[in-house]
Amino acid sequence: MTRTPKFHWALILFIALLAFPTRVYSQLVVNSQISIEEAITKLVGSGVKVTNIRVDCPSGKSRPYGYFVDNTGTLGMTDGLVITTGAAKNAVGPNNSASLSQDNKNENQDPDLASIVVGNERQFDACIIEFDVEVFADTLTFDYVFGSEEYLEFIKDYHDVFGFFISGPGIIGKRNLAVLPGTQQTISVTNVNNRLNSQYYVDNGTGSTPFDNLFVQYDGFTRRLESKIAVVPCSKYSLKLAICDIKDAIYDAGIFIAGKSLKTKAPKILVRYEYPKFPTAIEGCNGAFVKVVRQSRIQDGITFLLRYSGTATPDFDYGAVPDSIVFLPGEAEKEFFIPIYSDALAEGEESIKIDLLNPCPGLPQVDTKNVIIRESFEFEMPDARMCEGDSVQLNPNPSDGYVYTWLPGQYLSCTICPQPFAFPPITRKWRVTVQDPASQCQATDSLTVTVDPRPVAAFTFTGKPDYTSLDVFFQNQSTNADGYFWTFGDGNTSNLQEPSHFYQAGFNTDSADFPIVLTVKNSELGCEDSASAWVRIGNPLFIPNLITPNADDLNDGFKIRGILPGIWNLNVFDRWGKRVYSTPDYDLNWKGEQLVSGIYFYVLKNPDGNRQFSGWIEIRK
Repeated sequence: MTRTPKFHWALILFIALLAFPTRVYSQLVVNSQISIEEAITKLVGSGVKVTNIRVDCPSGKSRPYGYFVDNTGTLGMTDGLVITTGAAKNAVGPNNSASLSQDNKNENQDPDLASIVVGNERQFDACIIEFDVEVFADTLTFDYVFGSEEYLEFIKDYHDVFGFFISGPGIIGKRNLAVLPGTQQTISVTNVNNRLNSQYYVDNGTGSTPFDNLFVQYDGFTRRLESKIAVVPCSKYSLKLAICDIKDAIYDAGIFIAGKSLKTKAPKILVRYEYPKFPTAIEGCNGAFVKVVRQSRIQDGITFLLRYSGTATPDFDYGAVPDSIVFLPGEAEKEFFIPIYSDALAEGEESIKIDLLNPCPGLPQVDTKNVIIRESFEFEMPDARMCEGDSVQLNPNPSDGYVYTWLPGQYLSCTICPQPFAFPPITRKWRVTVQDPASQCQATDSLTVTVDPRPVAAFTFTGKPDYTSLDVFFQNQSTNADGYFWTFGDGNTSNLQEPSHFYQAGFNTDSADFPIVLTVKNSELGCEDSASAWVRIGNPLFIPNLITPNADDLNDGFKIRGILPGIWNLNVFDRWGKRVYSTPDYDLNWKGEQLVSGIYFYVLKNPDGNRQFSGWIEIRK
């Protein structure tokens, strides 16, 4: 069967990308410039040591291996080593090609890969990476994902292969670890796809239709799988990672191996503190329990050495600790206690670093944990504020289960309660000690109660010549206030600091009195004060609607009460809109003698133009 690469659907890619924001925040990134030594180092997890790294990956334009980072969650691993039969960079999506390939002109025939090739077909573009692994525990594991452009069109005829071959103590010959979970079947596109073992398969489209996945190029790939094998502790093994195309050099495949997943089930150190409510050790009251848990070799007895360092001083900051942990056959965990002393020195936070040493010569330490020591538990009492003459409740959000002691006791409602009321005449400080009854751990803090002067309400008021007798202007003389509320006695209010008010209720009436109340407050603390006064409108505004210019001294002129003469602007119009009288400084003396009896319209404005009255006036002769 002959295959030719398919057309790259660039137009489809372009259209699909239009549906996504131009700023890409998550993607699969491949670095093919990294050295193989650095890439392999990123695979190393706990309990192993890698040496003697070799690579045999003849390539074309671009390297077939590299270091990948996946912050999309697509592969189920964040980073690691990628090995391909083409170019490592071609593993990056979107899946916009059904046959993305790089021919590396490499026809090396690897005997280990040949052992898993069906039908003795020829190998192309093989990439082989080998290294030695020294192991601490009895089980070696690593995780991987396999992807291929062979999906799904060529799963019957073209079977690109890969294998993880291991040899060493306890293993006969070389064993392939790239097998289906719970079986010895070699993983390939043939037995992991949409029909067989589909629980391990992720379909990623064909590349010739709108792509299903923005991040991976391969038409299909497996879910994250684990390779594991029983090994002999403190032994060295040879590991070979190999992949190749079969029958031809097109339609590439790739393996993603998870970073830090090449590891053994090494022992772990766990730290817990004597009183769980505290997240650290505390001098003189809260010690630490250190547990060593082993995950393998349970059937064997073993001894681990412990090493201590850090900023805390042995026998001064903490008590005796063991230098080794002895496990009898069948024991999975051991725990010991570290007593923490009170040294009466203000040293800040200290720590005990605990290293669990590896009994295998030349291997790195197994695990490390820190015991954190503080002089007291974390506790902070917030300051408070109040107005002079008031009181304030301290500790608004008390922690349950503590005993509180307040000093000094003066100006407090109680000294051994969580939330006393304070009523100092001036600003002052208190010291509070908090104790946990169960552990006897204590913490101390101080707080300040700031006493602010009370707000004092005061005001005056005046009229202004350019306004009417109904306009009153208020001058605020209050102190220590930032909030104001006025009531003007006629149902109206204001929140302005210095308002003015027009008493509409006094229009065309006799004299009237209105009670004024100003309430001021300290908005933060809520304390208030009030002041009051009466406003008397003794000469209310009055505009007549009839004048009789007949010299009988009764209604002879347009006499307006409540404004000063010589200030206001007056215009008078007849019923056809013709202006019959105008003056910029009306002297309250117009009588309309020259006009015939009838109805006229007037407009009266003050000099600022912000007060106007208008209406009808009748002249009757």
